Amino acid sequence: MGPFGKALRVADAVGTFAMVFILPEDISITSGSTRYHRNFMDIYISQQSRQYLSDLMEYHKVLKHRNSLLKKIKAEPKTGEIRHLDVWDEKMAELSLKLMQARDTFMTSIKPRVTELSQKLSSGNDAVGISYRPRLDILSFSDKAQVLEILQTHRTTDIKSGVSHLGPHRDMIDITVNGEPLRPFGSLGQKKTVMIAMKLAALELLSESRRESAILILDEAFAQLDRNRSEALLGLLSNYGQVFLGSAAPVNIDAGAKVFEIAGGKVSERN
Repeated sequence: MGPFGKALRVADAVGTFAMVFILPEDISITSGSTRYHRNFMDIYISQQSRQYLSDLMEYHKVLKHRNSLLKKIKAEPKTGEIRHLDVWDEKMAELSLKLMQARDTFMTSIKPRVTELSQKLSSGNDAVGISYRPRLDILSFSDKAQVLEILQTHRTTDIKSGVSHLGPHRDMIDITVNGEPLRPFGSLGQKKTVMIAMKLAALELLSESRRESAILILDEAFAQLDRNRSEALLGLLSNYGQVFLGSAAPVNIDAGAKVFEIAGGKVSERN
């Protein structure tokens, strides 16, 4: 809840909180569908830029209107509504360029960090490659005319299906480990390792861009990790600011850390 009991919107939180969560379900970033790739980028770029969040929200509004119009034209081809696609294509092209440029900058910044962190977490066993792959194949993130041309070239296909096939809503991240695509060929431990490396890289970038240490919250972060990777992760955590770590199994943590135990519905501090 926000001040005076009012609900706090996501947009209001940008610029206020700097947090990175590592949760069990985050394994979907490296093992699930590409929508988790987009969610990953959007969450952390939005924490850096309120403008990005505004552009993202506006883009999804435009996409919704464009898809609605495509469905209408598909159902009634002779309505004359097709001329209105020009208006939505114009807006979609402008917003697409802004989102893609921000995503490319973000991914370029975390790429070497992800590679280095993955190496540390895997004791040098995993050579990780990561790169942003936009769904719009353009030469420059400032060429609006090219985006418009691509959208109009694919207009017939979009009308036939009633949806927009191209745009930032279809972007993805290419991830490889030792030269092989991670999702189909990586082990569960490798997928967890790369996901954690991506999150820690985002944490570092977020802390630098905001000039304050982002808060790191981990829940069952050691599940699916072998002993060596778990110990490597523990060693890395000391490099960050405020860290909250939750685990059902005992964890050997730094002597200076505060440890709380939950048993029988009661919370007590371990001495």
